[in-house]
Formats: sequence, structure tokens, C-alpha cells
Amino acid sequence: MKLVVVGGVAAGASTAARARRLDESAEIVVFERGHHVSFANCGLPYHVGEVIADRSRLLLQTPESLRETLDIDVRIATEVISIDRKKKTVTVRECDTKKEYTESYDKLALCMGAEAMKLPMPGVDLPGVHVLRRIGDMDQIKAQLDAALLAQKAGKRGVVRAVVVGAGYIGLEMAENLHHRGVKVDVVELSDQILPPVDHEIAAPVEQHLTARGITLHLSTAAAAFHTLSDSDGADRVKVELNSGVNIAADLVILAAGVRPSVELAKAAGIELGSRGGIKVDTHMRTNDPDVYAAGDGVETLHPVLPGSYLNPLAGPANREARVAAENICGRDTEYKSTQGTSIVKVFDMVAGGTGATARQLDASGVEYRVIHIHPSGHAGYYPGTAMMHIKVLFSPTDGRVLGAQACGFDGVDKRLDLFAMAIRAGLTVYDLEEQELAYAPPFGSAKDPINMAGFVAANTLRGDLTLWYSQEFPAGIAGARLIDVRTPEEYELWHIPGAENVPLGTFRDAFADWDRAQPVRLYCAVGFRSYLAQRILVQNGFTDVATLSGGSTTFKHVHDTDKAEYEALPPMENYAETTSIAAMPVMASGTLIQLDCTGLACPGPIMKLSSAMKQAGIGDEIQVTVSDPGFALDAPAWASKNGHKLVSLEPKGAGYIATMRKGGLSPIATGSAPAKKKTSMVVFSGDLDKQIAAFIIANGALAMGDEVSMFFTFWGLNALRKAKPPRRQKKAMEKMFGVMMPRGAEKLTLSQMHMMGAGTAMIKGVMKKHDVPPLAELIQAAQDGGARMLGCTMTMDLLGMAESDLLDGVELAGVATFLGEAEESGTTLFI
Repeated sequence: MKLVVVGGVAAGASTAARARRLDESAEIVVFERGHHVSFANCGLPYHVGEVIADRSRLLLQTPESLRETLDIDVRIATEVISIDRKKKTVTVRECDTKKEYTESYDKLALCMGAEAMKLPMPGVDLPGVHVLRRIGDMDQIKAQLDAALLAQKAGKRGVVRAVVVGAGYIGLEMAENLHHRGVKVDVVELSDQILPPVDHEIAAPVEQHLTARGITLHLSTAAAAFHTLSDSDGADRVKVELNSGVNIAADLVILAAGVRPSVELAKAAGIELGSRGGIKVDTHMRTNDPDVYAAGDGVETLHPVLPGSYLNPLAGPANREARVAAENICGRDTEYKSTQGTSIVKVFDMVAGGTGATARQLDASGVEYRVIHIHPSGHAGYYPGTAMMHIKVLFSPTDGRVLGAQACGFDGVDKRLDLFAMAIRAGLTVYDLEEQELAYAPPFGSAKDPINMAGFVAANTLRGDLTLWYSQEFPAGIAGARLIDVRTPEEYELWHIPGAENVPLGTFRDAFADWDRAQPVRLYCAVGFRSYLAQRILVQNGFTDVATLSGGSTTFKHVHDTDKAEYEALPPMENYAETTSIAAMPVMASGTLIQLDCTGLACPGPIMKLSSAMKQAGIGDEIQVTVSDPGFALDAPAWASKNGHKLVSLEPKGAGYIATMRKGGLSPIATGSAPAKKKTSMVVFSGDLDKQIAAFIIANGALAMGDEVSMFFTFWGLNALRKAKPPRRQKKAMEKMFGVMMPRGAEKLTLSQMHMMGAGTAMIKGVMKKHDVPPLAELIQAAQDGGARMLGCTMTMDLLGMAESDLLDGVELAGVATFLGEAEESGTTLFI
């Protein structure tokens, strides 16, 4: 038997190797059009980042080693250009010499894989624009990067900058590894989230982790064109033009927008393709030609949960498909049943991945499902080195069969994903997850493993012990319900869902005596456990419509991106203390440093422990606190500002941060006669035209008198700063609704009194023009030109569905703490 294999990387090399182990007498020829065979393409980004320093370690086999060990004839730099199925021959061309010849076969295995997509746009073929699929691609990228960094070191250019187009696994791995080399990285993604293999609420924590590590994300944004940009030193860079109107000057561009199956050869030979454009095969990996098999990234296979066949460009399935193909070629009867798409990625210190079906896929296929969210630790919280994990499980509402699972976190994510993958493959249910006996010791897990916890919560929903409501339902879906936050007052004060009452679980049994038992009650806590206890209390006391928020406020924040603006606004870590210092009495360091370990504690644990330690410390003492809670990056400056302490430093470490706080004294009391600064600050709440005009007349007057001016725009006042024609972006239903209802920019505002269906507003504009009073848009521009600091309230943006791109250029995103700091420094503070 003579076997010809087209393609010599994962599937091709595996097919040939397995066939040799089964048939020593077979003649096996492998054609690979590239110059390398059987290389580790999943490791390519890590050599660019010099994590894998030795390039040769990516070359798993060579033509010589395959000849010596397996007697396989591997011909590199040789491309198969056509197949004659009747004659059972292939025509090949040597890439370097252009020589062509034919080779006969008895069995043919098509393992051409997939090609990186090059987007059809101007400039895509410029020398600085690359894809990463093969060893040669990696060598070109690394050579160009090394040259740019060398020029930077010699002082010939500034910061080296790269743009990665695509936020899938390869794109994020490249972003991380470029960052490790000291490159400023922008990631551009057409979708409104990173990581397409997972749902939004699992992707959101990874987005926060990326931005906190200095990666700039441009979501709901496409690259429109690439242009050559020559520097003064003669070096060519690439101007990346985005459809948002932003232009980025980059030394390097990586296209990581996905792959497409290499099927042209098969299609030309009459090999049948599937509905998704890949090669159609049966469970024996046989095509519509009984002598032609296929395996790898170019084939479609069945899914264990979803109807139909799918493309899954993953190394694990490619190797297993190859093994099945080889066994059937050699006369065995082996089946490849399905591919469930189990995948995982490391992004700096974080890990994320999924297996089975996502919610998007289930919705598209019309498959019914239920969802639970849990947030356990990777291992026992009291043992060092763990952090909160985010897990989403999708399961059948009828029999509890596990349909899909996703997770992200810092430790133990891979182990849980593998267990969920086994459960899906074996057809297990959430009831089975409850019963699994898993390895436990404090460094590795918990007595109730996250797998067990997922089973407990999911099974409780099916048994009727737990009724859930979901973050996506807010606010419309809970109208008329009593929204209760059962967390502590400290947690509630740091952040809470708008409209929620705080009834801490510790006082809960004493609080509901006079509540209407027929009114719907919607409960939440941080992760869902305390609100579950509260739900059980209410249900057993006669309340008829009670539900608890799936995943608690942690999932809510991820679904609604409540922290997104704050994470994007984080300054570089080396400048953090300088840019977040508070307006409090300067205090010299006492020389006393107190170490505080808060690892393993979820919010508000670190803040509460820090607060207690700070009460015991003396003025000027510094506390260095180590936390594993990623949210501490936002909580720490807000807490320090409120309590009069100084945030000296904040540096990322693993899942969390190491922060140093200095205990402050009392804030100085500013009087009208002797303000701390000649400064005016104002809150602009109103969206009425007349009140906005008044605000900006005052602001411009203060600027003319030499005052600094800070204007904090919140709720309807923020509408004055909206662009008339903002860039197009994907919007949720609620954002679209608010977008239609609210005025878009200064020209659309109306009078608070005598609007008279537009007549009064038009009249006042005419009167202003007659008396040479500039229109509001010009007053706004004048204030900006004069140096007024304009702050857009991030909470308002979250609630009303605004994005930074919707606002005028130059508007800063800020929270209440920022404004309060401005107000403390002001001699005059106004509310309009």
C-alpha cells in the first residue's frame, strides 16, 4: 500500500506516523509546501516573546528524523497542485526549483490545515503587516521586532508600538509576548468582546486584566486600511487606520483575525465540502472518495451537543482525527465521533477557556438550556496563591446534561475545564457533577471542589430549591420587584446595583416582617451564596416570588461592564501613586512599614482588613498589602481618597496587586477667603439648554479670571458633551433605546421652561445670536480651549449606555472620587 499525505504539520505528520506503526511495509510519502515539517505552531508567539528562547525546540521533527525513525519520505518545499482521482495521482511542484512531477497513490490523506485570514483592505501586503501561522512568519516578525527594539535602544526611535488585529487566542498570546519585549500594544477587535470561544461575562474579567497590564483594547472596531509612514530617520512604519477614526503609527502589525480552511485543492478535485466550507468527512475521516481521507483544521466534524458539523482549528482534534484516518487507511474500523472545541489560553497571569457549546451557539441552534454562574477559589482560600475563578455552566433543563462550560481565573482553571470536557464527552449531568470525588488538599482544591459546587447550584435550580434571575434582565426584567442587596454595608457603600436596598444577611430575619409577601423580591450578594440563604429564608416564610442573582454582583459587573471605563482609565502602574494622590494634608512617612497579607480574600475582605490595620497604625505609617482580588485596583484608590490616606504605590502581582498605603492626617479645611487653589468646580446635572449655557458662561468667566475650572457632567448633563455623529458601534438593546430618547449634543438640547414644541428654544437661540452671545457648542469649545477640565461620569455612561467614542474629544472619564478630589481643592463649588 502506498500512502500519500498532503501536509506535514500536525495532522499530516500524525497520519503518516500512525500509519507506519500499523503497516511496516507501506510506502509513505509526505508533501509539505513549507520549509519545516511537524513544528509546534502553538509555540510560535512564545519565541517572538523570547519565553521560548531556543528556536530549535519548536521543530519537533525534521525530514531526516522522520526518515531515520519511521522510514517516511518527507519532501518539504513541495506543493501538491492537483489531484487526479481517476488515475490516483497527484501533481506536485517544488517551490524553489518550480519543477513539476506526478506521484501515484493507493490512499490519499488531505491534511492541508488552514490559512491565516488576510483581510481584503488597502495596504494589507505592506512589509510591516504580518500573519503568524508558520515558522517563516515567526522568523520575519521576530527579525523586524528585534531591529525596532535595537533602534530604540540606540536612541534612533521612541517607544516601539505594535497593533494586533484580532482578539482571539493567537492575537492575545501575541499581545502578551510583544508586551514582554517592552512593546506598546494595541489590540483591535471587530466584536464587542475578546475571546470568541467564550461568552461575554467570562471574557470581561480577562479584558480588565489586559487593560490593567497596559494593553489598549479597541473593541467593536475594525482596521480599515494600512499606509506606509516614513519616519525622519528613514525607517518605514505602518499607519493603521481604524473605522473609529483613530490612526495608530505602528512598527509592526499582526493580523490574527482567524483562519479559513485550505480546501482549494480538494474542491478542484471534486471532494465534497460541508456547510461551513470545510472538507466533509464521515466518522472514519473518509471523504466522498473512498480512497481519499482528510484530517486537521480543514475538515468539518460533528459536535456532541449542537446539530450539524463544525470547523475546529485546534491541535488536539487534528491529531486525534489523524490517528483515526490512519487506522482506517490501514484496514481497522475506528470512528471519530465529534469535536467539542475544548480550548484554553494564558493571558499574562490569567487563564481562560471553554468546552462544549456557548450560549450564542445554543441560541443560534435553538437548543434549550439553563445557566448558572459561580465564583469559587482555585484552591482553599486560606492557602496562599489562589484567587477568585469565574465559571459558567450551561445544561439541559430537562435531564441536566452538561452542554457547555467556560471559566477564567488564575489557578486551577485548566483542571476544571478538563473535567467539564470529560463530563460533556461522557454525557454526564449536573447531578453527576455533585457526586464526583476529586483530589483534594489545600494547595490544589477545596473539600467542595468548584466542579461539585457547579453541580450543587445547577441541580438546586432543577430541583426547585433555587430560583435565579440574571444580569441580562436588569433593569426592565425586574420592574415592580423589590431589589435587595444582602451584602455588608461596607460592600454596599463601595458599589451597588442602582435602586437596591441594603439589608445585610446578618439582620435579614428581623427586617422582612412587614414586607408584602406577594411583591416580587430580587436578591443579590457578591457571588450568589448569601442571597441564596436569604432566598431560602423568604420562601419558607411565605414569600411567593423570590429569585437570587446568578453569580451575584460579580457576574452583574461583567455582564454590564460596570468597571470597564475605570480599568481603561487606570494610569501606567509606575505613575499610579502620582496620579491618584488625594487632596489631604501631606504626611511624611514615619519609617514604619506594616506587612498585610490579604491573598485569598474576595471583596470586601481586603478593604475591611486594610481598614482595621489602618486604625491601629500611626500617622505616617505605611501598610504594604498583598491582595489576590483583581478589583482592588479600583477599590484601593477610592477607599484611600475617601479616608484621607495616600496610595503610595500599586503594582500588579499574579492575580492581584501589592499596594502601599500611608496613613494620613485630617484633610485641611478650605475656607472661602483662603482656598487651597484658585479653582472653580461644578457638577452639571441638568440637560436643559438654558442651564448648560449658564454653566459654560460661568466656566468661561472663571477661566478669564485665571481660575482653574473642573466640570463634572452626570446624568442628563452629559448629553451636552455627546457627539452629533459618533462612530458606529455595536449597541445593546437598552443602549439603543436611550440613544433614541436622549438629545445628541449641544445643538439638540431644549429649554427647561417655554420650550413650546421647539419654538421657544429656537427663539432663545435667535436672541443669543442677535446679542452676540455664542451658541452652546462654541461656549463648550471655548471652555475646552481655555483649559477647563471636563469629566464624564462613568456611572452615568454605564447606566445610559454611552461609550467614550460617543463623547467629544478631550472629555475625561471619571468617577465621584475624582470630582470630590477636585472639589476639595476648589474655592467655589456649584451644582447646576
